[in-house]
Amino acid sequence: MSSSVGLAIFGILLAGVLALNGFFWWRFVKQYEIRHELLDASCELVSSRFTSGFKMGWTYPVFGPSWTDVPCNVELKVSVPGRAEVSGSTWLHLTYHQGLVWEYLKDSCSNMLPKTHEVFDCAYVPAVNGGVEVAFAGKADSLPDLPVLLCMKATGLSILTLGPLLLVTTGILRGAVRGPAAARQLAPEQCKGDEECNYAVLAEA
Repeated sequence: MSSSVGLAIFGILLAGVLALNGFFWWRFVKQYEIRHELLDASCELVSSRFTSGFKMGWTYPVFGPSWTDVPCNVELKVSVPGRAEVSGSTWLHLTYHQGLVWEYLKDSCSNMLPKTHEVFDCAYVPAVNGGVEVAFAGKADSLPDLPVLLCMKATGLSILTLGPLLLVTTGILRGAVRGPAAARQLAPEQCKGDEECNYAVLAEA
């Protein structure tokens, strides 16, 4: 009974660790694809109305830049030389570069969004229907390298969790295989009683 409960708990922990690793790697792949689909363009806000999204702070370990990603849902017009203008409601991501002391008041849509009809550099991912899937303020090569940071986080998590988990799983499987084998090695005629047989099986395990 206790072994079954232990295996059930281990199974739940295993599923949780695998799900967490899957999420970290999916997040990296998603950002990697977005960054490789970005097209440089010129943008302008069609309306002053906006909706603020959930801000996310990022920082490289030890050395490297720190920044806040500030998403704002806006009415955006995008112009690319040689392409037709596209416009519509989309998420425009603004980058607020942080210093040693983080600023939590100025990194907001109300403070960072350009003025209406003011042209600014941007990069965007074209949508399948011809619209704008997502946009970023600034040229593509000026954006912080978020995919590299996410790859570092996913790799570190996998090393810290999947490595020990593999060792534990190997130990459990070896014990499960070795237990029945040890019991079969003990012939019935070698036992003088049930208690001695049980003791011998435990000693072999």
